Amino acid sequence: MSASLQILLGTLALSLIHALIPSHWLPLVTVGKAEGWSRPETLWITAVTGLAHTASTLLIGVVVGLLGYQLDYNYELVTPLVAPIVLIGLGLVYLSHPLRQRFSSESAQPDHAPVAAIAGNSDRSKWAVVVTLATAMFFSPFIGIGAFYLSAGALGWFGIALVSGVYLLVTVLGMVLIVNWSWHRAEQFSAAIPTWNLSGHALTGAVLVILGFVTLFIDI
Repeated sequence: MSASLQILLGTLALSLIHALIPSHWLPLVTVGKAEGWSRPETLWITAVTGLAHTASTLLIGVVVGLLGYQLDYNYELVTPLVAPIVLIGLGLVYLSHPLRQRFSSESAQPDHAPVAAIAGNSDRSKWAVVVTLATAMFFSPFIGIGAFYLSAGALGWFGIALVSGVYLLVTVLGMVLIVNWSWHRAEQFSAAIPTWNLSGHALTGAVLVILGFVTLFIDI
């Protein structure tokens, strides 16, 4: 498997899992219904908040990618050693999250609690709610894909652009499509949020560990 194809498939997998985690889209459905927004209004607001969420991740990712490029250019260590260790280590952190949550009193709280907490504040103006949602999402970057930039940076600007483009498109489009699909089904998912969020962390961790090992042995 070529490095470019590995990065493409890895980014697709992480971005899809990321977009499917309920804490990224269910609060938007809940807020939309509480505020009396129409489905089209909720969809474009989802796109705006999704862009805000990806923007902070892209900023971190580009910096990490450039660091990976400089390290690989100067020491030729990123692809064969540093990136795999970082990916595997971060994957293990994600895999440990469900275990930690099961022993935590906060296990019933979904990620991005500031976003979820907005639901029901129907007395706010639409723009105030949108700005609050976008701000909360901006300050909750997806560190998992950010670390993946370290490996992508070894390919230079092409790798950084590939990860950025795929992550942006899949995350925002995925959030919009899921909000659209779940518009009349939100109540069915509410009880499953904690379990689904924990499953999302476990899947993210598994993908990162697998990518780490694939990167470690890519030249074999």
